[in-house]
Amino acid sequence: MKLIIHRGTKQIGGCVTEIEHNGYKVFIDYGEQLPGTITSDLPLIEGLTCGDISRSALFISHYHGDHIGKICDVPHDIPIYIGKTACEIYRCLEQRLTYIQDLTERNKHKKIVERINTFKTFTPLEKIKIGKITITPLMIDHSAFDAYMFIIEAEGTRLLHTGDFRGHGFRGSKLNKMLQKYASNINYIISEGTNVSRSNVAMQTERELQQDFENQFKQNKYNFVLVSSTNIDRIFSLYHAAKRAGRSFVCDNYQAEILKIVSKNHKRYTPFYDINYAQTENYAGRFFTLKKGIHSNSFLFSENFKNFLMKHGFCMLIRATEAFKPILAEYNAKIYYSMWNGYLDNQKQAYNPILHDFLSSYEIDYMHTSGHADTPTLRTVFKTVKPIGGIIPIHTEAPEKFQRLFGEIAPVITLYDGESFNCKLI
Repeated sequence: MKLIIHRGTKQIGGCVTEIEHNGYKVFIDYGEQLPGTITSDLPLIEGLTCGDISRSALFISHYHGDHIGKICDVPHDIPIYIGKTACEIYRCLEQRLTYIQDLTERNKHKKIVERINTFKTFTPLEKIKIGKITITPLMIDHSAFDAYMFIIEAEGTRLLHTGDFRGHGFRGSKLNKMLQKYASNINYIISEGTNVSRSNVAMQTERELQQDFENQFKQNKYNFVLVSSTNIDRIFSLYHAAKRAGRSFVCDNYQAEILKIVSKNHKRYTPFYDINYAQTENYAGRFFTLKKGIHSNSFLFSENFKNFLMKHGFCMLIRATEAFKPILAEYNAKIYYSMWNGYLDNQKQAYNPILHDFLSSYEIDYMHTSGHADTPTLRTVFKTVKPIGGIIPIHTEAPEKFQRLFGEIAPVITLYDGESFNCKLI
């Protein structure tokens, strides 16, 4: 079995990994680079973007753009696999983006929707064969819903590709039990290391963050939250925090559609994903969906709707767009910023001036926690999996820190982008 990390050995985002065995190739993720990344574009990749593609397949760990964003560069004959719910969420997102005004961007997203419609989907623990390579997806917790690790095995050699994951989310407590049960006898683990540069920082758990939001909602009647629409667990958390605080929950049509997709597929497993969408009951924790006028970019507010919100208070999800400014002007309320703070830091490569300028006029509270594993979680995963061949860093700007942090657990193998590594059986 041969491994090549075509991109991602020394950067976060835009990763693409190849595992080859007996002429068959499995690729994991093919995304856009993060904003501000200065490395050059990838060359053509044999079996993925050029050459013989008849024995190749691409697996997507989750729907974030830095993992899926370049799918239109992949020939249509290559099967692309993604989680069932993740596929529905991503399709919903891209169909929304096909309505943007810029013609070039609109056509780009229409092409993505066409590609999505050819996706093959999988469910957790479903074994998929590509030649003699077996791929087993393990569902994990991340800031994107329906995200996966992958076990890749062929003729006795077993790799674990972690994708992006964490242990401090709502489902993070199940991580080690799952690995103990399904990820035994692993030869090599290809692991993300987004947060290894922050090795001494303890991550707030999503449950702790939810409690903080509930406390804020109880103290403040009118609450606006700026959060990524694809951070599904965070949005469900805000819904439940608002309900327990006796506040109405308000979001736009797209966010409501995303919540319904997840509810449909997962509420049978846990009430966390069960939302009462009925708008007829007269109680404070009602669910409301914002609607725009047919020929207007402004949201419609009936007098009854406004009076209900004034009486009971609310948690309203907002975006950094002009449509929300009239609402923000009407209520004297703080904004809770629940995304990575690097988007507001002009010293960071991912700085977003539009987002920064939108928020600069308001008082904001930063309430967020990472979608990636902290160092203690990485240590626990490596000790649980016990990769006898070694740990291979990916999705990190500091691969050299793996040796100091984890070298006593297993050998650390740092590769270069494009370097071929023989995953020999150990």
